[in-house]
This record gives sequence, structure tokens and C-alpha cells, in this order.
Amino acid sequence: MIKHLRHSEIDKAQWDVLLLQCSDRLWYMQSWVLDVSCPGWEALMDVEHGAIMPLLWRRKLGVDYLYQPYGMQQQGVFAKAPNSELHRTFLQEVPSRFKYWDIHVNASMQSAPIAGVTVVENTDQTLVMDRSIDTMRAAYSTSHRRNMRKAVEAFPEVFEDLGIPEFVSLFQRTTGSRFASIPEGGLVLLRKLMEVGKQKGQCRITSVNASGAAIAAVCFMEWEGRCILLKAAADEAGKEQRAMFRLVDQCIAHHAGSGMILDFAGSNTDSVARFNAGFGAVSSVYLHLHRNLLPVPLRWIKR
Repeated sequence: MIKHLRHSEIDKAQWDVLLLQCSDRLWYMQSWVLDVSCPGWEALMDVEHGAIMPLLWRRKLGVDYLYQPYGMQQQGVFAKAPNSELHRTFLQEVPSRFKYWDIHVNASMQSAPIAGVTVVENTDQTLVMDRSIDTMRAAYSTSHRRNMRKAVEAFPEVFEDLGIPEFVSLFQRTTGSRFASIPEGGLVLLRKLMEVGKQKGQCRITSVNASGAAIAAVCFMEWEGRCILLKAAADEAGKEQRAMFRLVDQCIAHHAGSGMILDFAGSNTDSVARFNAGFGAVSSVYLHLHRNLLPVPLRWIKR
């Protein structure tokens, strides 16, 4: 039976145990990540079927609605044995007070959603690091091998001592500035995720330097056989010298032969998708669900 739990009713230890039993588990769904990303999160839980769904919500103009926190790629229903009927049942059990949804759900939720929900397809790219580094590098595209060689010459050493404030600052003035998509409070949230991730041994930051300062860096979150490229940043010098090729290749070399999945966290941007694919990553689809059952005046505002 599916139960709706308010935040104070959630047994975080039980949540994490159930998550570990889910075949489609993701780093984003750990209770600590949810606590940081949406402190008042609620949940739907079916202990009998080992299925869970976070309800990540906030309030605006007196309306409670489901949303996608910054830095979180996917949410949705997670289960021991995911199936379309279970997914639809959970979606139907979302409390009626959430009349507006704008969420991205995990890749196992490919079936048609319930009535009133519109769907947009998003693309993720992943690479299984199950072969030797030489074999994996041989599978890079020709241009990637060329760029990687140049980057290794420019940056023979990769560092893992970059501080979180320095990473966030680099990200803010580079990637964040270029895409202008950081919501209010987004950088504070990113910093907190990295800080707690470091404390739990899940966050790994790599960088390359020029004149003693980082010109490119990547934040990876590693958990349960998956390495998520959470955020990346490179200034003009880093881009010109192909620094990101060096950092991604270093991650692949670090985990080569382990069977760990490198999750690029996807992109619908063609140039980014091509960059990921050049390392041998393959694409998969996850869905963006949108539902608007707000009263008419608000419905027009929140399209």
C-alpha cells in the first residue's frame, strides 16, 4: 500500500535502506541529498513493493507545487522491480494539493504518464568503464584522441586539492555565466551538496592549473557504482587548451576496468552531447513531466 508521508513522518534510515534495494537507484535520491536540496520534502512509500517517490515541493502565491531542485537531474519513482503499472499508480497517488508539476523523472519511467501530464524527452549520456584504459581510449573519436593528447601535453598533472569555494567561484564566472540558468539560491545549494558530499566521501573534485590557479575543474559525485559529472567549469584558457578532455579522460583512467558508470548527467545541447559521445558514451531518454491543474488565472501565469 502506498502511503503519503509528511517530512516529519519519514524514517530517513528506512528510506535509504529501501533506496539501496531499488534496481534503478540514483545518487540524487539519498535522504541527505534530498534534505539539502528540498528541506521539507515529502514522500510516497510502498514498503511491501520496495518502492519510493520523493515529493520535492515549494510554495508560491499560496500554491504548493512539485519542482526540480537545482543540480538534481532526475527524481520520480524508484523500485526493486520498476514497471509501468507501479509508476502510474504512484503518480495517481500524488496528493491533490500539488496541482502543478514540473519535474524530471528517472529513465525507468518510460511509459505513458497519467492523464493531464505532458511529456518532453530529455537525453542523458553514460559510459560503462569496464575495460582497460587503453581499450577505452581506442574507442574515443579521432578528434577526441587528438584533443586529449594536446591536453595531456599542456596539463601533465591533474590535481584533487581544489577547495569547494574556489570551484564554485570558477563555476559561477564560467559555466554559470555562459548559460545564465542558475536559479536564486542555486550556488548556495551547489556548495552545500559538495560540502556534505565531501564529508560522506562521495564528492571528488579534479582540476588543472595554470600559473598556480585552476582554469578548469569537474565535480564528480560517486555512489553505488555510478560516477555523476555534477558540474564542470573552464575559463577561456581552459577551453582553448582543451582542459576538459584531460579531466574526463583522467576520470575514465581512474575507474577503468571497475565497471563503474560515468554519468555525464546528459544534455539536450548538441555540442555537449557530441563531446560526451566522443568518449564512447551512449544516450538514453528520461522524461520531463509537466502538469497544470491550477485555477484559470494562475494557470495562465504558470504555463
